[in-house]
Amino acid sequence: MKFISLKMVMRPAWPPPRLFMVMKLTLVLLIAGLTQVSAKVFSQRVTLNERNASLTKVLESIRRQSGYLVLYQDQAVKNASRVTIQQKEIPLREALDLCFANQKLTYKILEKTILISEQPKAEEGADLTAVQNTEVRGKVTDENGKPLSGANVSVKGTAQSVGTDAEGAFVLRNVADNATLAISFLGYNTREVPARANLGTLQLTPSNSNLNDVVVVGYGTQKRVNITGSVAQVKGEELVKAPVANLSNSLVGRLPGLRAVQNSGEPGADGSSIDIRGFGAALVIVDGVPSDFTQIDANEIESFSILKDASAAVYGVRAANGVILVTTKRGKLGKPSINYTTYYGLQNNATEYPELANAAVFAELSNEGAVNAWVKQNNPAAPLSLPFTREQVEQYRNGTLPSADWFNSTIRRNAPQFQHNLNVDGGTEAVRYFFSLGYLNQDAIWKSNSTNFKRYNFRSNISAKINKRLTAELNLSGRLEDLRTPGVSSSLIMATLKRASPTFPIYANDNEQYLAPSNVQQNTLAQSDDKISGYTADYSRFFSGIARLAYDIPGVDGLTAKAVYSYQNSDDAYKSYIAKYNLYRFNKAANTYDVAYTANDPSNLNVNNAHRDDQAFQFSLNYARNFKSGHNVSGLLLFERTSTNTSNLSAYREFLLDNLDELFAGVANNQSNNGSSAEISREGYVGKFNYDYAGKYLVELGFRYDGTYKVAPGRRFGFFPNVSLGWRIGQEKFLKDSRTIDDLKLRASYGKVGDDGGDAAGGANYIIPFRYIPGYNYPSGNYIFGTQLIPGLNTSGLTNPLLTWYTSYTANVGVDVTLLKGLLGASVDVFYREREGLLATRVLSLPNTFGAGLPQENLNGDNTRGFEIELTHKNKVGGWSYSVAPNFTYSRTRNGYLEQSPQTSALGNYQGNMTNRWVNITRGYEAIGQFQSQQEINTAPVQDTQGNRTLLPGDIRYKDINGDGVIDSRDQTVIGRGTVPEMFFGLNLSAGYKGFDLSVLLQGASNFNRYYSEELQNPFFNNANTLAMFTDRWHRQDLYDPNSAWIPGKYPSTIISGSPNNTLYSTFWQQDATYLRVKNIDLGYTFSKELTQKIGMQRARIYVSGQNVFTLSKVKFIDPEQPSGRGNFYPQQKLWSLGLNVGF
Repeated sequence: MKFISLKMVMRPAWPPPRLFMVMKLTLVLLIAGLTQVSAKVFSQRVTLNERNASLTKVLESIRRQSGYLVLYQDQAVKNASRVTIQQKEIPLREALDLCFANQKLTYKILEKTILISEQPKAEEGADLTAVQNTEVRGKVTDENGKPLSGANVSVKGTAQSVGTDAEGAFVLRNVADNATLAISFLGYNTREVPARANLGTLQLTPSNSNLNDVVVVGYGTQKRVNITGSVAQVKGEELVKAPVANLSNSLVGRLPGLRAVQNSGEPGADGSSIDIRGFGAALVIVDGVPSDFTQIDANEIESFSILKDASAAVYGVRAANGVILVTTKRGKLGKPSINYTTYYGLQNNATEYPELANAAVFAELSNEGAVNAWVKQNNPAAPLSLPFTREQVEQYRNGTLPSADWFNSTIRRNAPQFQHNLNVDGGTEAVRYFFSLGYLNQDAIWKSNSTNFKRYNFRSNISAKINKRLTAELNLSGRLEDLRTPGVSSSLIMATLKRASPTFPIYANDNEQYLAPSNVQQNTLAQSDDKISGYTADYSRFFSGIARLAYDIPGVDGLTAKAVYSYQNSDDAYKSYIAKYNLYRFNKAANTYDVAYTANDPSNLNVNNAHRDDQAFQFSLNYARNFKSGHNVSGLLLFERTSTNTSNLSAYREFLLDNLDELFAGVANNQSNNGSSAEISREGYVGKFNYDYAGKYLVELGFRYDGTYKVAPGRRFGFFPNVSLGWRIGQEKFLKDSRTIDDLKLRASYGKVGDDGGDAAGGANYIIPFRYIPGYNYPSGNYIFGTQLIPGLNTSGLTNPLLTWYTSYTANVGVDVTLLKGLLGASVDVFYREREGLLATRVLSLPNTFGAGLPQENLNGDNTRGFEIELTHKNKVGGWSYSVAPNFTYSRTRNGYLEQSPQTSALGNYQGNMTNRWVNITRGYEAIGQFQSQQEINTAPVQDTQGNRTLLPGDIRYKDINGDGVIDSRDQTVIGRGTVPEMFFGLNLSAGYKGFDLSVLLQGASNFNRYYSEELQNPFFNNANTLAMFTDRWHRQDLYDPNSAWIPGKYPSTIISGSPNNTLYSTFWQQDATYLRVKNIDLGYTFSKELTQKIGMQRARIYVSGQNVFTLSKVKFIDPEQPSGRGNFYPQQKLWSLGLNVGF
């Protein structure tokens, strides 16, 4: 096979012109005698990936792949326009059509030869009107070579136009020879080409708009432009910009309707709790199978989608709160692509931790609190006892006496975190593959270095085309997690840090070999050190295998049968050893270290081994067909069955010997052994039908006939339908030619979903299985029979054969608009959900002799309403590109009927009856300031039950709501929101210039409160240390003189034993928790291809990234996302990291 330039074979001396004319005529006659191209031409396929390449180079690539001889005149091809073409496995003729679409050349195929020549010119004097009858044919495809049905093909400067059919083909008749055609389709850049008879395949490229993004929806995919439900999606490439250990934290602020709250930054336990629109925990589906996603390596993720409205109904009784769909990466056609990603980062506390009082402040405030407590007794004859002498206070102040710094002795400034990922993808038309290996290592803030989390991930996704009708997939994934922490919980360590007095030494006699007890006995250095206090080791293993087969059924175009089988297995080995240890004090007289306190006596061991198997089987018939008349239909019928088997073994032992942490070494006293197992099954039937006409009128119908194992046989199955409609007004004639509106779509949905509370016990709406038949609790209590202790047994209570799942009705109305060729975009949704049949136990007065508990019933109800807004702006200005994408969600819930104890008074009904009331509210006292003088105290309503005799200037003053002159429970009113945000929002910013790229994610929430309690409200809570913030308090000019003048401050005066008046639940301590957090900043530089290819790489990018960079909030000393007002949680972590991405 040869590639021949006619310049090489046609030398000037030969052949003679006359002979050449004969050869030329013979060639023309041969071509004219051919009526069609051999079928081999249609079966021959080539792959081209060229940008601005010479036609010669492209033809050489075609020759090598096809084996065809290529003949042309050298000068004509050299003068040809340069070619950009990126197509995979397309027919030879389509490839040639693309190459010559804008050339003054044409081609013919003869046997195994491609003949290229110049297009013939019109002869002088020819009748130019004859060319008006040219018939133009062509085919329009998207960027992946798929036909675009409904694309508009028009002749510029005329009213002549036509739309493409279901195969993307079009015919335009009577087109002028010098005409220009404009091909347009929503979401794609308009393309202009010169008119000629055979235009071949015309490929359109996507515009800035995301209308043509493929979005994963329930049991399938759809282009965004055709979606009628409320669905949001984020691509995996966005998630990897946030180098987080737990994948749930990378979703915060990126999607409208998704609320994520991170309560802790502790390694292995730093995930966010996620819900959709405030509905509750959503069902998570990974690659079509229910599973957890939080510990998946972000480099494995292709996309996240969330189904927020009735579109979730097809997932049945577990989808009432919405569905999260996670899709992992698949192999792409082409040679193997090797990608390596790594980062190394340092963690430190993202939250402003409350400054603890040093010894001098602690001693002074302690004495002040003692004086104020003595004054409040109103008994001058009582003795005044000060915790510290004045000399000791002064010695702490000048450093003669030491001040213990418990915080900085326990917590280090930075803790490392790093990750590696290596993945490979590629494939041919027959087999495609994606392989990934990942490793994560995360340390904690303890100086003892006793907490460490390691994770190992692997994934293998392989798809194969067995023959032209049958395809198969095998997806394997797994991970190992290894978590080790001190035996004492992080929250207890953080609480001890606040409470430990700085006047107590950390070490006995400053000897680091002997830890000393604090004022609360515990020592945080011992608590946080697994070599002293013991350890918790949690080792888990997870495996998932998913096999798929798809068969295109012959005889019915568009009909495919699919079968899916999945198996998931998890094992968790938990071991917690709490070790006994001693704390010491130095006996100076005897020069000995004496045991002052023994912690964790006796040493004990908890062991728990849990195993779980999940299996699922799906069989479906899928139909999709685009008709030339503009009618497009698709449908699905699916059967699904799932089963789960769980088992659990646990044991507890106590020890006399402290250096052997195994069960066999434990003593018989107080030992326990336990175990459990369960089998769970579900099945469901799913139907979906989608229809659109000309891409303008959209309908989706769906249902799920689903069953739960928990309730009586006659009530196990339910029918859950949904419907959604869409109208793309932007495609109507009166808007289609608008220069401003690219697309405008109205959509609405309504559906019914059920929920049985899931399989995890303890939730508010968890249905206890099999309570429709009598049952027993065993063991339940013990009794002594003779000399033996016998486990007891009792009934599980009354049965309820009428119990069933609760039902949720969801409505959604939305509008999507794209403007100015994708420059601006907006989506607005308004939603309403009503639930009925929520679980409750009826409130009845029963005699003590009744002997049984009442069963669960479907009694309660509630409703949630709200709206979402998402805006997008993308643009390119010179060498810059940028995008701005804010999103905002508001959601609030109101009770319907709520079963509760009856109220006996109008006040009780006002304060306590929550039926038809908003949830997420708090009640308390309205603080109206602080008493400025003793005279104000004497004339104010009584609020201490003792005629205000115990109050001091600076104490909190409350509003007398009912005006009766007494502050008591009757003055409590609604003072704010609860701890759950009702507004949540995000702002995604990005910019790029040449090789640089910058992305910033801001995230926040509002309409919720945090309440300072315990240590943040009461100095010396439980006789512990105080916080430095209480130095800004009301106090006397001379704290030892009760008659000294008062100096105002932010907080009430200190009381050594606390002040009941100042700790009432009130607006004084309640904080507006609105916050705005810079969640992520990512700045990177991608090296040029010219440079990377010189060193054997396809691409290389370096970046610096910050996570939880800073937070703006009125809440101080605790993180606004932490649920507790004490702040005794492992703090969220700020992470600065340096990373590298390279590809080969």
